[in-house]
Amino acid sequence: MSIWTTKLATAAAFAAAVLTGTLAHADGYPERPLQLICPFPPGGASDVVARIIGSELETRLGKPVIIMNRPGGGTTIAAKEVARAAPDGYTLFFSSNSTFTLPAAVKESVPYDAAKDFEPLGQVGKITLALVTYQDNPVKDVAALVAEAKANPDKLSLASFGVATVSHFAGELFKSSAGIKMVHLPYKGSAPAMNDLIGKHIQYHVDTVIAVKPQIEAGTVKVLAVFSGKRTPFLPDVPTLAELGYGSIDFSSWGAVVAPKGLPPAVRDKLTATLEEIINSPAVIERFTKVGFEPGFARFGDWAGAVTKETAEMKQIAQTAGIKEE
Repeated sequence: MSIWTTKLATAAAFAAAVLTGTLAHADGYPERPLQLICPFPPGGASDVVARIIGSELETRLGKPVIIMNRPGGGTTIAAKEVARAAPDGYTLFFSSNSTFTLPAAVKESVPYDAAKDFEPLGQVGKITLALVTYQDNPVKDVAALVAEAKANPDKLSLASFGVATVSHFAGELFKSSAGIKMVHLPYKGSAPAMNDLIGKHIQYHVDTVIAVKPQIEAGTVKVLAVFSGKRTPFLPDVPTLAELGYGSIDFSSWGAVVAPKGLPPAVRDKLTATLEEIINSPAVIERFTKVGFEPGFARFGDWAGAVTKETAEMKQIAQTAGIKEE
C-alpha cells in the first residue's frame, strides 16, 4: 500500500468517524437544557414571542428551554454573545431585523457579522409597528401631532426601544416623511419605554402591536397610526401612515430563530423541522394571533445574501431619513 493510499484510507476513516459522531450527536440531541436568548427585557414583543417558541420547543424536544433576556446595545450585546457561543445546538437566538440588518446600516462597528456568524433556522413571522401616545394626551391624531411638532421643533419626544432597532428606524422614517423634528429617546427594550409612556414621562413612542394591545385594553394608551402598508387586522380601526399621506411607509419587524455558525447539519435540520412544525401548528397560530404576532415560517435559502441585501437597503433609508448612531 502506497503512502497516498494509506493517507486516503486514513482520511476516509476520519470522515466516516466524524459523520458517525455527528449523526450520533443528532440522534441523542438534545441531552440537556437549551437556552433561547432574547435581546430585550421581559415583557416586550420579542420576549412574548420567544417564550411561546421556547415553551413549544421544550414540549417537542423533551428538554427545558430557558429564556435568557440580554438587553442593551440595540440588541448587539446579546447577538455578540450568541455569535461567540459553541455551535452545539444548545444556544439559540430569537431576534429580528433590529439585530440582523439595522445595526450595520448605521453603526461604524458592530461586534459580529450577521451574514457570517449565525446559522439560520427559520423566519417565524412579523410584527406590525404603531405610533402611540398616552391615553389622555390632548393630541388626538397624527395631523395634530405634526402641527405641534412643526410649531415646536425638537420640543416633543419620540421614544424607541433601542438605537438602530426597527422602532428607531420607523420613528425616523415618520419624522422624515412628515418634515418634523422630535427628540429621539432610545430605551433598552419595549417594556421600560411603555412604562414611561404610561407614566407620561415621554410623549410619543413607536412600539409593536404586541406591546400596544394590552395597554389599549387597559385604557392607558392610544394608537395614532401603524407603519404597515395596509391596516392590520389586530387594529382594524387604526389608519396607516401611508393612507394619512406620509409617504409610502411600509415597515415592520420580522423575526427569526438562529444559532451560532457551525451547527452540525443534522442538529440544524432537526431544529429547523421542529421550528417549522411549531410555527405551522394551528394551536400555536392561535396563541400568536391572540397577542398580535403574524406567524409565517420560511427557510432562508441564502441567509448571507438576504442579510447583505437588506442591510444595503437599510443604509439607504438611514441616509435618506438621517438615522445615525447615537
